[in-house]
Amino acid sequence: MRRNRPATALALAALLLGPLAACDTAVTPTPTAPTATGPLKTIAPVIIEGGAADIGIKWNWNLKPPLAAAEAVGWGETFYEVEWCALRDRPAAQRLAPVERILGMSQAMGYRLMLKIRVGNCQGGAEQLDPAEGTRKRPSTFPDDPAAYQQFVSNLVTRYRDRGVKIWAIENEVDASNFWSGTPDEYVELVALASQAIKAADPEASILDAGISSTGYGIELAGELLDAGQDQQALDLYTAWFARRHGGGSARFPAVESIGALKTLMADGRAQRVRAMVAANWRAVNAGGVTAYQLHFYENPDLLATLLTYVRSHLTVEIPIQGWEIGQAWPGPGYTTAAHGAETARLIGMLLRERVSPVVYLPLAFTPGGATKVEIFRGLVTPEGVDLPAGQVFDRYAAALRGSRELHGVTFAGGSGVVILGASESLAVVWPDSGTTLAVAGPGAISAGAPETTVPAGTATADPVLVPLAQTDLDAVLSALTTLVTSPVTRSG
Repeated sequence: MRRNRPATALALAALLLGPLAACDTAVTPTPTAPTATGPLKTIAPVIIEGGAADIGIKWNWNLKPPLAAAEAVGWGETFYEVEWCALRDRPAAQRLAPVERILGMSQAMGYRLMLKIRVGNCQGGAEQLDPAEGTRKRPSTFPDDPAAYQQFVSNLVTRYRDRGVKIWAIENEVDASNFWSGTPDEYVELVALASQAIKAADPEASILDAGISSTGYGIELAGELLDAGQDQQALDLYTAWFARRHGGGSARFPAVESIGALKTLMADGRAQRVRAMVAANWRAVNAGGVTAYQLHFYENPDLLATLLTYVRSHLTVEIPIQGWEIGQAWPGPGYTTAAHGAETARLIGMLLRERVSPVVYLPLAFTPGGATKVEIFRGLVTPEGVDLPAGQVFDRYAAALRGSRELHGVTFAGGSGVVILGASESLAVVWPDSGTTLAVAGPGAISAGAPETTVPAGTATADPVLVPLAQTDLDAVLSALTTLVTSPVTRSG
């Protein structure tokens, strides 16, 4: 069955992508911050687990039934937050007990733990909602004792560097007031303090910034278009970016219906704060303190190419991109599990072909009764642990990537995809361009919207298809795909 994508997203894709849509490349909005010069570079990731790319899942440890799904995958990355202020006054013997527990359980399930280090608020204060996890946390401030904070970071890295923890992030989504209440300059200084301590304790560690929130990118991209005098494009982008959240009545920023209303919104203190923190994050990243860029994205995959081009155009240092929070924010009646499965196949595939690694999906499952009363961020499985189409798609990607030898983007007339070559078998995932269908000429293609079924030969589908292949040579795989889609399939990039 064909499921149409929202008209706003299609219009935006046509506006920004134009003839380049087939290869998932976007035209860059005119930036207002310092940007890279020359061709945009795709930097190869640092692979931790030994395959062609890494993948992972973030889950709620207190929600037990879904854990079996993560255990069945049995490898990849997950992450946990360590809050300095919450731990520093605990007795030394108990201070890191939560980290020890999570590290042990993660490794027992086959996962490598990545750690986010947050300051928290040592003066106390009210907790605020983290909607992605459905939990409440205190926004971070600049540490009241910078030397003690640096020593804490150094001790933490020294303790865990030989126990598999090699990837560290400094804070989380500082553009959101529920995570950071300090100033932009304080955040830049904090990244420098923390990165110095991490590098000194483990020169081989990967160090990441806080990661801008997915909604923060929507504000910044629309703001850059307004700055460049592209008012209608800004309105179109903003509308498309927040369409699903507005459709479900769960959005950080309101719907607007005119350019004037958008400009009023952008002049508001909240939007101005987002843009100031985005600019601060670029200062921190491009100052050289981090060794990888942290990406968060939960919107319509039609918008991903535009975001990746924006990110690469603003990087003045050659570092890879890691996807720590990747998923689907899709509240409201427009959501279906089949459409979610289809878009998960495309979302993960687009990130992999753009050399984003790891790709960590969040959440594994929605937590009923948590701080978020309605399901905004869609899980791979139900709270009861039942596999959804998105989970089945994720499982196939994870199985193919484990021990994989090579990963290649591919293109063909009217579509694109990714090929994962293994030692004894391979997986291809291909999808049609936005607003078109994919003609499947032969057997063996699995529908991403219904991964338990194959697509009959002679069927035209708007969804991605997953194609398990016995061939492990790239040329043989391309030949098999060419037969399947009745169009020459070639390696891209």
